[in-house]
Amino acid sequence: MTYVECICGKKYEIDRSQIEQFDCAGCGRNLHVPNEALEQKLTQLRARMKEGEPGLRDAMNQAAALRNFHAVPLLKEGAASGVRESVNIALAALVDFPGAGRDVLLDWVKSGALSMSRLVSALREQKYDGGADYICELVEGGILKENQIAEVAPFLGDSGSQRALDTLRAARERFPNLGGLLDDAMKRMKHLDESAGGIPESAKRIPGRDAADAEAPAKKGCMGLLLALALAVGMLAAAAVWAL
Repeated sequence: MTYVECICGKKYEIDRSQIEQFDCAGCGRNLHVPNEALEQKLTQLRARMKEGEPGLRDAMNQAAALRNFHAVPLLKEGAASGVRESVNIALAALVDFPGAGRDVLLDWVKSGALSMSRLVSALREQKYDGGADYICELVEGGILKENQIAEVAPFLGDSGSQRALDTLRAARERFPNLGGLLDDAMKRMKHLDESAGGIPESAKRIPGRDAADAEAPAKKGCMGLLLALALAVGMLAAAAVWAL
């Protein structure tokens, strides 16, 4: 029997000679039964994970290198291990695996099981090059809440990425309450654009003031007309007195 674990957590024992693929009863994903070589590798990694911190770290590195659906459950376990270096390796590996790996992260982020500050810490410490793009995807997709954007802003500011700068600017428009934090993050990117970190024109406008300013010239014009009429009336009255 071959052991198969889905990324949703469901586990199965399957006869490879009878079944090559099946739908997961938990999430509906179509699962392929690993071949004998992959099954042996996964079994070795599970055993290595039980050999203390060095074994867990080594297993995470090897699981990350596989970039395979069946390695994702091992990375999930490593990410939940509480061993900092292994957690970092596992989180960066999940980001680096579009599809199954990122699906796991998305579930964790949406449920609050994974904080954005912890995720960006892992990406920093692993020096993972694609981290800023992934965080930008989450922001651009409306996945992150205001407080989560506050957590990732410094990381994006340090990335030196044009996309990150564009993402921060868009967030500045959407979340005026984060203005100071986002401006500080963008100031670190002046090598990309001298205006980075400057207060946008839209943020300088005070609601209601523009309308009041627009009415001011009209009021001034009305006052001028009234004064002119009053002067004319005065002159006519003076002329009438002289005529008498």
